[in-house]
Amino acid sequence: MKTLKITAIAALLLVALSAAGAERLNVKLGLWEMTSISRFSGMPPLPKEVTDKMTPQQRAEMAAKIKAAAEEEPEPEVSSECITQEDLDKPFASANAEECTQTVARTTKNTQEIRLVCTGKTKGSGVFRVTTPTPETMTGDLDLKVGEGSEVMTISAKLKGRWLGADCGDEDDSDAGEDEDENAAQ
Repeated sequence: MKTLKITAIAALLLVALSAAGAERLNVKLGLWEMTSISRFSGMPPLPKEVTDKMTPQQRAEMAAKIKAAAEEEPEPEVSSECITQEDLDKPFASANAEECTQTVARTTKNTQEIRLVCTGKTKGSGVFRVTTPTPETMTGDLDLKVGEGSEVMTISAKLKGRWLGADCGDEDDSDAGEDEDENAAQ
């Protein structure tokens, strides 16, 4: 569940940063620290083939766990995101891109609003708004509704980002560097 929320927020952030048209968000490329706080309510839509395999007791237990998790006070989640020129130039392509339409509703150098509508197997809609007061800071709000009927989950998130530097680093190289340091010590 936590991974789903982080992925949705990161994906929509990249969509926001890939503004179409002449106006583009004024953000610096490089490494960003992103802090998000997400809240959710309701039941996530599950495929019929999954629910058909569950006993009524299993479904009730799952519903109780999800309800309890939704009632907990959310903790901030911090991640590092590398924003590249490619992220700005190419629109986000999710695994279900053929089922979801993303529309940039408004873009200025300091704000952007994106609307998302999914009409495939998992139906849903949402709005993501991002504001960049300076090229090194951003804030955002995400409101999503996923599912229909009795299985509707709403997700609301707030995010804050700060630019850390132009160099995103290379995780593969940093691991190799640690190995080199260990070998040199031996």
